[in-house]
Amino acid sequence: MPASLWADTTAPAPDPEPLASDGEIDVVIVGAGFMGLAAALTLAEQGMGVAVLEASHVGWGASGRNNGLLTAGLKRDPDDVRRQLGEQAESLLQLSGDAPLEVMRLVDEYGIDCDLRLNGWIQAAHSRFALPLIERRVQQWQALGADVSLIDRDEVGVRIGSDYYAGAWVDRRGGSLNPLAFVRGLARAARVAGAVIHERSPVTRIRRLPDGFDVETTAGSLHCAQVLACTNAYNHSLPELRGTVIPLRTAQVASAPLAVEQTRSLLPGGESLSDTQRLLTSARLTVDNRLIMGGASATAGDESPQLFDWLHRAARARFPQLDTIDWQYGWSGYLALTHDHLPEIMLLEDRYLAGIGCIGRVIAMATVTGQRVARLALGEAADTLGVPVRK
Repeated sequence: MPASLWADTTAPAPDPEPLASDGEIDVVIVGAGFMGLAAALTLAEQGMGVAVLEASHVGWGASGRNNGLLTAGLKRDPDDVRRQLGEQAESLLQLSGDAPLEVMRLVDEYGIDCDLRLNGWIQAAHSRFALPLIERRVQQWQALGADVSLIDRDEVGVRIGSDYYAGAWVDRRGGSLNPLAFVRGLARAARVAGAVIHERSPVTRIRRLPDGFDVETTAGSLHCAQVLACTNAYNHSLPELRGTVIPLRTAQVASAPLAVEQTRSLLPGGESLSDTQRLLTSARLTVDNRLIMGGASATAGDESPQLFDWLHRAARARFPQLDTIDWQYGWSGYLALTHDHLPEIMLLEDRYLAGIGCIGRVIAMATVTGQRVARLALGEAADTLGVPVRK
């Protein structure tokens, strides 16, 4: 696993063997992240034979490297989604709003120990010009019955622990968790249900045959009736998906555990935080009192120290009361942007599906999108899924 706070502090998972021979199975899923494993669990519980092929390890990509913010909703506001999708919008808005509750259900049902806290998510206005934006956002979600509200301007500093922001709103549907622990928990649940997971098994070719597909890896191949590609931002290895998303590098830094006195004023309600900048900055405290700062940079380039230096400066600007911070970790990876900033299921060929585009809502939206990809594979009508399906 790439070095990170999560890799160092999360209980180790079983080490599934690579695919080493040829075989036959109902469905092959490419990618062992939130989406692929949620799909595998859904299919296996319906009695399907499922194999998950992962080029590296469970949670190696965005699923094991994100900041752990669990957020409801979408990158775009409800009215924008309606303008783009028309009648389809309402089911996607409902699905995205309820997605953190589905994560909570999975955690409870399968006993996943991932430090889940549903204390809410605060989005702060990075300038006074963003205040009308958050006011419209709150009004639109309130009209859908969501438990959201503006934070009084004189309370913003107290609720966040910073005078940096011009205003804020709170979405009580959100929270935080340990993402690597959650994705490993999904893998355990999928295996118990009957799915087979092969790590260190990069897919080299997907070949269409008259009676299905041959999915080839470096050491073996599987013949199957259906293929589900759940690689999202890491889909460059599949020619059919190349160019469907823009990979955006996002970085995280984590401090050493801080003294209680240092963080008493920082997000005292236990919420997670991000702001309204297009390339947002996020903050949260872990259960062991570490500060995690995250942010996206407009690059698809390599990891560099500048990514982390920028986040260190962002922390000092927002939380000067912390004084000197001992930063112990810095890591980065890719999230996927789609042309319309919305998730979708792509029908690449008959019985060859792909889920893409969770746009920074990776924990909740990738999980429920994986479930919907599985339901489409099981024969459910596309217009009942909530996630748009297109060729």
